[in-house]
Amino acid sequence: MMGQRWSDVVRVGRISLVGSLDYRSEFACQVRSLVLHERPDVICVEAPVALREQIITAVKRLPYHSVIIYGNDNDQYMGLIIEGSDGIFEAVRSGTELGIPIWFLDPLARNRRGSSDKVPDAYTIDQVGQKTFLEGLLGLSMTARHELDNSSRELFIAARLQEASRTYNRPLFVGNLLTINSIANLLEEPHAIPLIKLESAKAALVAPLHPDTLKKGFTDIPRITEAYEDWRQDQETEFPPNRHEQIISLMKEASEYYARQTRQEIPEYVRLTWAKFLRKWLKAKGMILPDLFHLVISARASMDEDLAYHAHEFLSGYTWENDPNDPAAVQMDEDSLHYFGHTITLHKKLRSLFKGPNRRYRLKAVNSRKWKDHLKQKWETSDPDEIDICSFPPEDVLIEKWGESLAKHATHLMQTSQSHTEPFVADIGGGVDVRETLRRFYEKRIYVKSHEEGSLEFGSVVIIFDEDPERDKFPFEMTWLGEHSQESDMAFYSTPPGRDVVGPGISRMEHGGFVLSYPPLRMYDVWKDPTFTFAPTRHERLLVAGIAYSEKPGIVYAARKPPAARWKKLAKSMGRRVVYIPLGSLNPIHVSKMRTFHMLKNKGVRNYANEYLKS
Repeated sequence: MMGQRWSDVVRVGRISLVGSLDYRSEFACQVRSLVLHERPDVICVEAPVALREQIITAVKRLPYHSVIIYGNDNDQYMGLIIEGSDGIFEAVRSGTELGIPIWFLDPLARNRRGSSDKVPDAYTIDQVGQKTFLEGLLGLSMTARHELDNSSRELFIAARLQEASRTYNRPLFVGNLLTINSIANLLEEPHAIPLIKLESAKAALVAPLHPDTLKKGFTDIPRITEAYEDWRQDQETEFPPNRHEQIISLMKEASEYYARQTRQEIPEYVRLTWAKFLRKWLKAKGMILPDLFHLVISARASMDEDLAYHAHEFLSGYTWENDPNDPAAVQMDEDSLHYFGHTITLHKKLRSLFKGPNRRYRLKAVNSRKWKDHLKQKWETSDPDEIDICSFPPEDVLIEKWGESLAKHATHLMQTSQSHTEPFVADIGGGVDVRETLRRFYEKRIYVKSHEEGSLEFGSVVIIFDEDPERDKFPFEMTWLGEHSQESDMAFYSTPPGRDVVGPGISRMEHGGFVLSYPPLRMYDVWKDPTFTFAPTRHERLLVAGIAYSEKPGIVYAARKPPAARWKKLAKSMGRRVVYIPLGSLNPIHVSKMRTFHMLKNKGVRNYANEYLKS
């Protein structure tokens, strides 16, 4: 169970002081228990005076998350997330529910929250005890390293606390853990309230937080916040399980979630690798327990992207999610937020666990289990490199099989073109050509089949459905590599993604032309490679790429028109041969089926794509 006891706090006279780390349920748990056991006469919190009404309004919406958007006189905007697992917001929440007066003591309105990098893990403080920790050398040195110049601000808070102690018998103060020792020292002597200008909050408003924001690591792990909310509603036990036990349980549940979604059991060695990798990584980082970022990245390192996707999806799940289709729902990034379709630049960047080049996880958009059935992602402004687009595997199999069948068809055409009929003299050759013998029956001779020995192996297949010289029907161009040894590399031009969205993160598209080249993992971006700039059109560039990347002497070229003679000469000079298949000679129904394909926003979409597409 959580080790923090509700009575294990710093006390100066009649004033109880509780420190809190941002968005850590251990401290919210302690605050909640202390309020219920001691029933203070007044609750004082280290929260901006200018945001009093907005914070109380947002706290009343809990357990649904909210965000307060506010600005200063210089039109610099900030966002403050209101979450139930934060100790300061829990103090406001408990006081509001129990009818206890609440004093807001922070004279400044600037966003100071989010940075907990200078303090130990919440689990350490939870196990040691808050008072013991703050009175120890580690707590004293942590306070000494506090870099913010808060002398006048902390003096204002201490003076207001002394004022509250003169009015009430049992005041409770809940503030940032970094300031508890400083304020406790100031309370040893009486102080007058200093002259300090109370900052105002311009255009402050409360809005629901979009579910996607919970997945970006701005707050505690949503599943842990959910467990805290469950405990808060019934409180059958004194404290919920500690963070260490919760992490172990969440890793097990995430593995079970992956097995349910993919119908594939995770081998035991993968679970052990996940735990060992996580333990060694945390040791190297000087941490004890992981956050959302470490759990997801270690899952990817122990197995693959699919496990990381499902672990992220499970860990970021939250029962009380806001409606994602609500236009007022705010989506937050590290330096901006999106509100009613408008982007607002933040003056103070938020602390995200998924920030920086070394901590950026490729899954930028994952679907919540509650709204993935009706979400339609806009693709117009999407960056393919950022969202990690991919194909639909059953369609990949069909494309590969079609390429193989075209290669066999080309082989048959070659054998047909190489064979001829000649009169029987001494060798039966390939057998009697009955048709030619009957056609030339008047000659009274037997004709036999004869063909040249040898056949080609094909390394590339080029299919051109529409040359599109104006580039208006098929403007999208892309090259992607095979994911395993059974897939070929592919370059294509097609209709743009997002024009026809058939499901959440699923876009229906149509090929203008493509090239397949085997073996995989060799093809550089055909559309950016300067080697192919001499090819004037896109369909010719695909043919040249097929010739260049083919490791076999044969290249299949299926199109409405045969290739130009110069490309056949180019292939011949490289020891290659282009075999042309008229597109009209192929089954039009099958050609139409192969021309249509679907692009998925990321690999996680594959888990439910079959609900929208026919395999």
